Formats: sequence, structure tokens, C-alpha cells
Amino acid sequence: MNPTTQQLRALVLDYLCHNCYIRTARVFARDSLVQHLNADGEEVMRPKGEGDSVGVTDDDLEEVESRREVQQNLLSGHVDEATKLLNDRYPSVLPAAQPSSSTPPPHPTSAKLPSPHTVQIKSITPFSVEPTTLALELRILSFIETARTKPLDPSYSSHSQISDLPSQTDLSNIRPALPDTNADEHLFKLFQSARGLYAYAQELSALEDRVQYQPQLARISSLMAYKVPENSPVADYMTQTRRDQVADQINSAILYRTGHPAISYLELYIRYTTVIWACLSEDKVKVPSPANIPTGVKLPPRRRKSVPSPAPPPRPPTVDKEHSEIVPEFHLGEFLTSL
Repeated sequence: MNPTTQQLRALVLDYLCHNCYIRTARVFARDSLVQHLNADGEEVMRPKGEGDSVGVTDDDLEEVESRREVQQNLLSGHVDEATKLLNDRYPSVLPAAQPSSSTPPPHPTSAKLPSPHTVQIKSITPFSVEPTTLALELRILSFIETARTKPLDPSYSSHSQISDLPSQTDLSNIRPALPDTNADEHLFKLFQSARGLYAYAQELSALEDRVQYQPQLARISSLMAYKVPENSPVADYMTQTRRDQVADQINSAILYRTGHPAISYLELYIRYTTVIWACLSEDKVKVPSPANIPTGVKLPPRRRKSVPSPAPPPRPPTVDKEHSEIVPEFHLGEFLTSL
């Protein structure tokens, strides 16, 4: 019920490393480290590269930096560079990766963050980790970036470290909105790319996946019909959110293929809490009296209604007021707002 300081520290470090917030992870790991003192009250320095029981080692941070480089290329719309890094460093993520002449040895995967608890979550994947599906998602993103006519504002990214890459505003892959001598050539390139998307989608092993992608590919292909697709009815594909989604999917796949949990423990606990409280509310479990609530346990806040509703009718006098309240559902947004 009451997690220790070390457990909470491990939970935060796991989340930061999982999402590639490497600079924040370094600072947090250093500033939150428990100091070890000798008999004279002086701090005992640890050997370089040695982590603490719930901290991070240099190998951990090196692995995070490797994933972060892939992530940042995807967040900046540089799909070809990200694909090359995946083929070089994580060949099991994508199907039939072509070997590179400068392929380095596989990145070490033995270094793992110690789990805050003993819950095994390596089999839980928030996205598909099927290599052919991931390759199709990268091809779709590449098509979108080729059709782009306006650079994205770096501040739109949900990942705070996107500003580390100056190439975020690189205009080399932005086609002009007005017709020019290369307009027909560019349109032909988009057409060929769209045909390739449809052909590759037919190679997906699962029939339901092939059927699921058809409507999406039809909408994405329609980007060719607009001189400025960012102002079209399908402009939602041109937002930073699309890059974020693909980057998160690839990051989870890398973690899964290298033997790490594909989701952070913080996300797992949020899912677990949401399901537990939803089941209690659905079963109409009564809120126990304050004396029977364990120390440290707090009921989720009631969800706020956006539109005022009429006052409920008065309860019958026969209702037991002490045990009439039903356990509320857990909503992360409402919980964070109440803190």
C-alpha cells in the first residue's frame, strides 16, 4: 500500500528511460541517489559505471541513447535515416533487413533496469510488434513526409526533447505548394509510392490486418489530390501526432525485441488501477466506511460533468446513507487534476 522511496524512484527512472528522456534520467538518477557515508560521515564514492540497486548504469543509458536516436529521427520526419538505424542496430524489428556495409555489431541487450516489483510485463505490447506491420507504418509515414508542403512547428511535439534536432525544420523534403517544373515528377513519385503501399499491405500475414489498412490507405493516398494537403480534409495525417504515434510504436518494438518490457511500469499500474476500479464500480461495490479504508488508499475523484445537469431527486428515506455510495471509476485526467 505504501511504496518506499526507492520503489518510487525506480518507477520514475523506468518511465524516463522507457520514453528516452535521457538527460532528465541522468539528472534525476544523480540527484535522487541515496548517499553512502563512511564512519566519519563522508560520502563513499562508487566506481565509475556502477549503478545503485534501483538506478541506472552507463550501459542502461547507452541503450536509451541508441533508441532515442531512432526516435528523434522519426519525430523529425526523417524516416529513411530511422529505418537505416533500425536495420543496423535492431535488425529483428523490421522484416528482411538488408545488411549495411557499415553495420556495427548488435547493440548489447543484457543491461536492463531493475523492476520496481516482480510483475512480469514483457509479453504486454501496446502496439503491434509484427515486423511487416511496422515496415508498413514506416512506409506510410514516409509517404506522408513526401507529400508535406509545410514544415511542422517543433513545439507541436509531445516529446520535449524534439528540439535537440535542428533538422526538425529542415526544408529539404518539403515540396513547394505552387506548381513548378518538378511538380509532375513529384506527383508521379507520390503515385508510385502509393501503389507500393497498397502492394505491401497485401503482404500482411493476417487477413484482418489487410482489411483494416484498406480504408486508411485510401484516405492517405488522397493527399496527392491537394496542392496543400495540410489544409485538406485529411490534414490530420500531416500533424506531429502521426509522427509521435509511429515513434512510440517503433520504440515499443525495439524494447520488445531486445528483451525489455514494451510498456513502462507506470503505464502498467495506470492500466491495472483503471481496470480494477472500473470492475468495482460496475459491480456496484459500496464505498467502505473511512475506518475500514487502509492507510494510504485514496478514492478516485468523481468525474466532473462538462454540462450542468438538473439536481437529482431526493433519495427515499429508507436508503442507508453510510453505505449507499458506489465506488467511482478511475480516470487519469481527473486524478492528476485533483493533485
